[in-house]
Amino acid sequence: MKNSVYIISLVLLFVSAASHAEDASTEWKSVGSQETVWAYSVLKNDSFERIYQKYLNNRANIIALSEYNHHPLIKKLQPAQVINIPVEMLRRIPTNAQVLLVYGDVKTISIAGGDTHQVKKDDLLVAGDSLDIGKNSLAKLLFADGSKIDIQPNSNLSIQDSYQYVGKETFVTNLKLVKGRTQVSANPEHTVGNTLKVQTPSAVAAVRGTQFRVTAGEDVSLQETLQGQVAFSASGQEVLLAKGYGSVAEKDKVPLQPIQLPGAVDVSALPKLFEHNFAEFDFPAQQGVTAWIGQLALDEDFTQILNEQTSQSGKLVFADLTDGQYYLKLRTQDQHGLQGVDATHVFHVKALPPEPLLELLEPLDGAVIPLAPTDLSWTAVPAATSYLIQVARDINFTDNLYERHSSYNKLTINQSFGAGMFYWRVAALSGGKPQKFSNIRTFSR
Repeated sequence: MKNSVYIISLVLLFVSAASHAEDASTEWKSVGSQETVWAYSVLKNDSFERIYQKYLNNRANIIALSEYNHHPLIKKLQPAQVINIPVEMLRRIPTNAQVLLVYGDVKTISIAGGDTHQVKKDDLLVAGDSLDIGKNSLAKLLFADGSKIDIQPNSNLSIQDSYQYVGKETFVTNLKLVKGRTQVSANPEHTVGNTLKVQTPSAVAAVRGTQFRVTAGEDVSLQETLQGQVAFSASGQEVLLAKGYGSVAEKDKVPLQPIQLPGAVDVSALPKLFEHNFAEFDFPAQQGVTAWIGQLALDEDFTQILNEQTSQSGKLVFADLTDGQYYLKLRTQDQHGLQGVDATHVFHVKALPPEPLLELLEPLDGAVIPLAPTDLSWTAVPAATSYLIQVARDINFTDNLYERHSSYNKLTINQSFGAGMFYWRVAALSGGKPQKFSNIRTFSR
């Protein structure tokens, strides 16, 4: 019977010369395709009892270890003899995960007491703790083996296990991604024997590289390889995903064959300065791309996220921006939901001051002025070199009766124009060119 929840197993089996130099007496190796053992080199005066005291988690494993190695208990162990110890027999030392950074609304539910509280930088998390990442928020965790997990907005992740095997610097980390998106940089030292698993609603991935993304939904999981290779499997079938490829696995279905990730966004022609309080970006159609994702932040490390948008039209608009520098992380997305590599664009906002408002003062709108002259006045505009005054018989100013320039914010018209209703307006001139006209008023004779 198929389980509804599979494990994304990020098994990091890297051969590291450095790790052998560190401890020449021991070695991790894979037996068959499933079991990992510690090839322990026997020391002088070692016995199964001493091995138990130093490394094993249960006295009953003394007999099990003897049988596993086909070495009777009564037979003395010899120095340099290799004893294969299955890792499940080893004692485990619990390890913590450190919160490297946190931004926005990030809460944790602690296994110790079950209380919920806001996460702070340098908090230590243990197995059983879970994180809930809110909108425009994020957290980054550091695990004991140096692995780092970026947990993106609107995600939920819990630590199932986090421990070290006694006897060698090898670590196990089991995570559960209920929903959302993470980016993982796993086992940076390529230590042989380290494992990292991410449980999602569907699929299994065995990692042969170190940088990848995992996205979890209720019925589908997505995996994108950024470095190295990932063996992605579900429902008994596996696909090998090299750098630049991804796959999708729906619950209870085999994964799709490797799909090339969509191309990166070309940011070379994007505007770098906006003279208003919003930023608008238009992207040309791109083959295989169905959406563009933009994440806006105040810093180049994207720890202070302001906004995140997805657009199917190729237009992203970020409103209500104050003057300053901004960082925009862009990705393309294909029809499967797989996303390409990041492209970052830096831009500035320096909004121009609002244009001074020119308001008409006298005469009041609808005033009746029986006889000429007619005195007009309006508010002064500091940057104006002069003003353009127009009087017309229609509101569209197609039948102009009068047009004059004035160096001051008032003018006396001695002409009568006869009887009827008249429309008037004023525009400030700067550099000899009229700016925006004022509102329109009327007077009549």
